Amino acid sequence: MVDQKPKEKQFRILFEAAPNGIMAVDAAGLITMLNAQVAQMFGYSRQELIGQSVQVLVPKRSRRGHVRLRKSFAAAPQKRPMGAGRDLLGVRKDGSEFPVEIGLNHFAAEMGDVIVATVVDITERKWAEEQKKLLHQAEALMAVFQKFGMPAAVLQSDGRVLLLNPLMEKLRPRLVSKADRIKLSNTIANKLFMQAVASLESASNNDVVRHILFPAVDGQQPFIVRLMRIVGTIDNLQPTKPLGIVTVTKVGSHEPPSVDLLKTLFNLTPAEARVAELLGSGLQLQQVAERLGVSKETTRTELAHVFTKVGVSHQSQLTALMAMLSPH
Repeated sequence: MVDQKPKEKQFRILFEAAPNGIMAVDAAGLITMLNAQVAQMFGYSRQELIGQSVQVLVPKRSRRGHVRLRKSFAAAPQKRPMGAGRDLLGVRKDGSEFPVEIGLNHFAAEMGDVIVATVVDITERKWAEEQKKLLHQAEALMAVFQKFGMPAAVLQSDGRVLLLNPLMEKLRPRLVSKADRIKLSNTIANKLFMQAVASLESASNNDVVRHILFPAVDGQQPFIVRLMRIVGTIDNLQPTKPLGIVTVTKVGSHEPPSVDLLKTLFNLTPAEARVAELLGSGLQLQQVAERLGVSKETTRTELAHVFTKVGVSHQSQLTALMAMLSPH
C-alpha cells in the first residue's frame, strides 16, 4: 500500500490537533475529512459523515441558501475569520439545532482544492448573552416597580438575591435578606415562599408562580408576596435559566395596575394597556368593549396583541398577572 504523501499526512495531523471542530469540503460540497470534534458536535460517527453532503449538517429550511453561499465562496475564495458574518445554525443527527460560528478558508491539498471550515458550538455564549439581557430587563423592572411604589426583588432560580429595590429593603425585619437569600420571618409563609422559588425551574414561561399570604402580626398590616418567572429564549434552543421577580402588595389592594405601568412594563399601546387594565379589574370581554365604545372583535384583537407582548395565552393568566401587579 502506497504511503500518504507528506503534505496530505501533515494536513490530517493538523486536522486532529485543531482545538475546534474542523472539516474539509470538496468542490461538490461533499465532506472529505473531519476531526473527532465535528463528529461529536453533530452526533455522528466519522464514518457516517465522510462522503456525505455538508448540507446534512444544515437545517432543511436553510439548505438552498447555504448552497448559494458555498458556491459563491468557492468561486471567489477568501479567508473568512471566526466571528465574521451572521449567526448560523447547525443540525445534529437527532434533529436538534444549535448555534455555530464558522470560519472558512481555501486550501490547495494534494487531493484537490477544498474548503476548510472551522466549526464552534456557541450555545453557551448565546445563553450567557441572553442571560445578561434578561438581567438588564429585570433591572429595568426594579426601577419601574420602585417608581410605582411596589417593593420588589430579583432572584436567581436557586433563590439567590440579585437585586432589591429600596422599597423592598424597608420591609425588614418581616422580610429579611439572609446569606444572599430572601427569608420571610413568618415560618409558614417562608416555607411556601421556598417552595415557590424551587418551582421556578419547572414553571411555564412568565407565569405567576405563587401568591403567598403574610399574616398580620402585632398590629402590622398583612401583605401578599407574589413571585413571577421571567426567562430569556433563543431561537431553537432551550430557554435560559429563569429569574424570579418578587413583589409585595397589601392585602385588600384591588385596584388594577395603571395604564402607564402596563405600557412601561410590556411596551403596550395605550389601547392595549387600557384593555389589559379593564380585564384586570374583573370585567369580561363584552363589558370591556362596551366601556371602551368599540366592537367586541376590536377588543379581542387588542387582547391578542396583549397576550403576545405580555407572554400569556389565556385571559385567566392575564387576570392573575394583573393581580400580581396591583399597586401597593
